Amino acid sequence: MKHERSRCMLCGACENVCPYDIIEAGAKPKDECRGCGRCAAVCPVDAIGC
Repeated sequence: MKHERSRCMLCGACENVCPYDIIEAGAKPKDECRGCGRCAAVCPVDAIGC
């Protein structure tokens, strides 16, 4: 999982769809990330990649 913090607009979309509740908007996903890709799919500015 990669996260481009400079692109993030803190919308919270990724945080809302994470089934593991490990993302805080604007922050890199925690080590518990399982790579499901839901956060990357909803990011409107492509700040998250799998």
